[in-house]
Amino acid sequence: MGWSEHRIKEYRQGKPATWLERRILEHANPVHFTLAMIALVGFVYGLWMNNWIWIVGAVILSMIGHIYCWLWTDRQPASS
Repeated sequence: MGWSEHRIKEYRQGKPATWLERRILEHANPVHFTLAMIALVGFVYGLWMNNWIWIVGAVILSMIGHIYCWLWTDRQPASS
């Protein structure tokens, strides 16, 4: 049994995730990932065109993704 299978078994038994594991899962959130990719495109475009409005907008968009994940509570799917 590998490390990931061992940790999944521990999660199912109720052991909480570590701080680093929560950060990794935060970046795997689809909303955060989508906002980060849009922000990356805006940031690169802003650097390319030397336009600080695009750069600031990209940083703000990226922070919105982080804040969304920080405030988002863990929702357990309904068991059937």
